[in-house]
Amino acid sequence: MYRLMRNIHLILGLVFALALGVYLLSSVRLAHRSWFSAAPTVTEHTYPVDPERAATPRALGQYLIEEHGIRGEIARVQPAQDGKFSLLIRRLGTGYQVRYDEGAAQALVRESKQAFTGMLLSMHFAHGFWHENATINVWGAVLLLTSIGLFAIGVTGIYLWFKTYDERLIGSVLLGAGLVFAFVSLYLVRSQG
Repeated sequence: MYRLMRNIHLILGLVFALALGVYLLSSVRLAHRSWFSAAPTVTEHTYPVDPERAATPRALGQYLIEEHGIRGEIARVQPAQDGKFSLLIRRLGTGYQVRYDEGAAQALVRESKQAFTGMLLSMHFAHGFWHENATINVWGAVLLLTSIGLFAIGVTGIYLWFKTYDERLIGSVLLGAGLVFAFVSLYLVRSQG
């Protein structure tokens, strides 16, 4: 049983190391924004539009995705005001801010491409399976499996530690200190609002 638990522990740690690395780097990026270049690369494009297929912001977004190869999901739609509307099409690390005057034959698209750490940051906040973009859904599945894997790593790690009689005392101290640190940190973060 010990050998099986050790193998599960090691294999899960290796399999999910990449996903954990994404969270590690993006957390450092969140905590120390000044260390990284935060300015995205911004370019503007004008795309021809069939006004009949751009009656609503969502219809325009779908048209741009289908006809002009903009990849992503329609994320933020602003209702029409004075005959103008805007929407955001996004994927991991890239956003397309679309502005359009109703009935016009073209749309202005402002593409904002994040640097590598900016893309990792967008991965940090991406979750769930309800997205139109398959890449974000796949990343959501990876996060779900990583969460389950971390739980299994914890359970197998405690089992392995308990079976190593010589290290029970230091293991107990480290486990207790880790739990106290985690709960105190959680309390402090939540109490700050």
